Amino acid sequence: MKKIITMTFVLGLSTLSAGMFDSVVSGIVNDTINGADNKVEKELSVHSSAEELGKRRVPHSTAGISQGATSLKAEKPDSSLIALTKCTNLKISNVMLGYDGSYTFKDGFKTEKRSGFIKREKGKVSNNCILPSLSPGQSVYLEVDAKKFKALGNSNKWSMQCIRSANPDAGTLENEYPREGFLSEKAMMLHCGNSEGIKECAKGSNSTRAGAWKKKLDKNGKKMFSLKAIKTAMAPKGGEKVYCQYYNSDSRKSLFAFEYIRTKF
Repeated sequence: MKKIITMTFVLGLSTLSAGMFDSVVSGIVNDTINGADNKVEKELSVHSSAEELGKRRVPHSTAGISQGATSLKAEKPDSSLIALTKCTNLKISNVMLGYDGSYTFKDGFKTEKRSGFIKREKGKVSNNCILPSLSPGQSVYLEVDAKKFKALGNSNKWSMQCIRSANPDAGTLENEYPREGFLSEKAMMLHCGNSEGIKECAKGSNSTRAGAWKKKLDKNGKKMFSLKAIKTAMAPKGGEKVYCQYYNSDSRKSLFAFEYIRTKF
């Protein structure tokens, strides 16, 4: 550490002996260096404490679920983004948020393991068709009236359109964004006695349980949709928010729209 010390003696400089002058200079230099060192030590201590505090902070609501390296939070999209979407106004129902993962159930003495839609919670639609925003790796499930949806056009008229929330004018993303239909019927109909505590369930094989969920949908005249906030190598460091809409090219309206946080694998 280099120090530049400027000393001005207005009176008595000529009367100091060489030894006295050296002593005065030495004292000033030591005091200055010691003060600077103490300041550096304090700053390092504060920085270290902040780092340790940051390491200890874990969001309680996402414990056990990999969220990706990001400080972004899943919040309602900005009103300027919502204004870009025109809704079909087809009523959306039975909205659920959750994750794809494993659960267990008992079969006598044995504990069986299956995969499905777990950690479920109810979701709400806003502004007619805006779904809840998704954290990294999170999925959303929803239903609409099957006949009314079919009347809106063939499946080839529907597509997912996504833009970066921070720069919507840059154009749509060409790949690596959520595709509709991520969850299967068997993932929705868990085995009875499941560790998730979900009462709406069925016994039997994957295909049997899938058939039970489809039968329920057909009975209620519903069609299911699902999406996942995928992780991708194309996401920037720290993640980014992406706004998507499920768009019909004929009507130029969307069945639903949502924002999600896109992070790296």
